[in-house]
Amino acid sequence: MKTQVRFFLVIFISAISLSTMAQFSRIIVFAPKGEKFILSLGGTSQNSEPEARVEADVPAGPAFKIKVTFDDPAIKEIGKTVFNKPNTTFYYKVDKNAKGTYVLESTSSEWSDVTNEKEGTPPPPKDQQPTTAKESTNKEYEKAAGEKGCPDPMSQPDFLGSLISVSAPPYDPPKLSAAKKLATEHCLTTTQVMEVMYVFDNESTRLNFAKFAYDHTWDPDNYGDVSEALHSAKSKKELESFIATKK
Repeated sequence: MKTQVRFFLVIFISAISLSTMAQFSRIIVFAPKGEKFILSLGGTSQNSEPEARVEADVPAGPAFKIKVTFDDPAIKEIGKTVFNKPNTTFYYKVDKNAKGTYVLESTSSEWSDVTNEKEGTPPPPKDQQPTTAKESTNKEYEKAAGEKGCPDPMSQPDFLGSLISVSAPPYDPPKLSAAKKLATEHCLTTTQVMEVMYVFDNESTRLNFAKFAYDHTWDPDNYGDVSEALHSAKSKKELESFIATKK
């Protein structure tokens, strides 16, 4: 009897945890050039008619699958697995890469002149969209910088412009190269380091950049916060050990 009680208790707690991970999270997928598509999240279609912009609730779970099926049958279906994060608005742009292949690009915000065909109105201006941590300004840092950090952290508007470029490639290796170049050429805050980490698909890439960016950070005393952008306990522990060697 006790075994059954424990089993159902574990199931109940797991269900609550999964629900919490998706709480208040939204995803916006848009095609700046107007290509219409059906968006599927976790195998469930989110719009009945093809549209150039689709907004939906994020499904529960540690990760979910995005699938974009174009109205034009000549365009190959594209997809991506996204790690979940509570209280977040995910933005993905549907566009062609340098080779002319359609890809899903993670972006820090929505910038699109595409008319929402279903509603007959354009997407709301950026200043009227939900605010996320990515849209905070350089003057809103919550913690003081440490004594060992680099001077003059990058302003948030400049950083967001660079983050779009970093997130443009479809795979992690070129994203990582661009991210390391950004960190080398500019002084970043721990918050900005975390925002860069969110554009990567693989945990190993996130950890790689987290270690690299430490020496290019304005507030290293806060660097423990960066572990929030990692998903596995092993990675978090490895970053913690790395930070300890720097002090």
